[in-house]
Amino acid sequence: MKFGAFTKKYQDTDTDPQGGGPMQEGTKPWDKSKKPASYSYAMVGLVSAILILGVTFLILGIFDPGEDIKDFIARWEQAVESKQPEKYQKLWDKGALKRNRVQYERAENLVKRQGKVDADVRLVSPRRDFRHSDRRRIDQIPVKLYKNDELTMTIYRDLVIQKKGLRKQWQLIVDRVNGDIEHHEAAQNPPEEEIQEVLTAGSLGVATTLGSPKEATVNSQLTSSSATMSGSAPLDTKLKLSQVLGDWQQAWQTKDLKQYMDKYAEEAAITRVSVRNGKEYPKILTKAQLRESMKRVNKTYSKIEVYISNLQINGDHAVADVGFLQEFKGTSASGSRPAYQDFGTKTLIFMVDPSDGLWKIYSESWKLYKEVPNYPKS
Repeated sequence: MKFGAFTKKYQDTDTDPQGGGPMQEGTKPWDKSKKPASYSYAMVGLVSAILILGVTFLILGIFDPGEDIKDFIARWEQAVESKQPEKYQKLWDKGALKRNRVQYERAENLVKRQGKVDADVRLVSPRRDFRHSDRRRIDQIPVKLYKNDELTMTIYRDLVIQKKGLRKQWQLIVDRVNGDIEHHEAAQNPPEEEIQEVLTAGSLGVATTLGSPKEATVNSQLTSSSATMSGSAPLDTKLKLSQVLGDWQQAWQTKDLKQYMDKYAEEAAITRVSVRNGKEYPKILTKAQLRESMKRVNKTYSKIEVYISNLQINGDHAVADVGFLQEFKGTSASGSRPAYQDFGTKTLIFMVDPSDGLWKIYSESWKLYKEVPNYPKS
């Protein structure tokens, strides 16, 4: 063999770097750092699929309206009528449930004691919450409560709901029993002697309980309108609430702010109304706001007079609404005649507070009484 031919063949034949002998002509060792083309295509496809799914979910999240509000109302109706706590609790937003635990327990306990519950949602009309655009308010849902198949009470529920979670389901933020409670008299009236036992201190209707020396201030203008206490509540409920009401009135007149505020539940909704030139200006207050308002009232007037008459107490051993006529007079330090006075009908919703077992005010409302004499101007 000639040297030139040997040199050419040697150049065309390489050796295996691993020592495995000569490699075939035209082949080279595999570079592990270089991926096959099929692997790159697979990665591109996977990333594209993820992006497409992400965009799809984003589009669905934007355009999917979520649960229809009618479906939520149906779920709420079923939960309330079923009287099953686990169903009702699932309707609540967890954060709202923690904040409004007392409100939740009150709504739950109110229906738990009843034989049958009938929630009428046929005429509900959801509306946007003016403070939170993503919330809806559903007011005045009538819920009828029965005992032994006999209608005993109709309460009204006010709801605030908000869409939550990926599924955009409506959840409860507020479920409050409002002040409009209708009590239905039983077919058999209570014995006459039981009614006569409810003795009243003048027109206020504060019961004279077992040697209780307290007598409430009486407005002589209104004395003749109610000589006895009326209403469908059990006797012991009337006695207890009339005592609480007397303490509430006395604390208001003596400016005992602590004693006055102790009568209100933490979740109380208080409607206070100012009257100027015969026009009402209502304002709904929380308990904290009521405290600040009463501080200002106490500073404004050196003398406060609160007269109560036509007392009516309806309810049972745990929930009751108390209605009466109320006259308020406030006299400033510089004058001898009232600087401000009004006369109207007040409704207080009392419930037994589960935290301490005491009767507390959960709702307060007031309306101007039109048939009122002309009071002297200050």
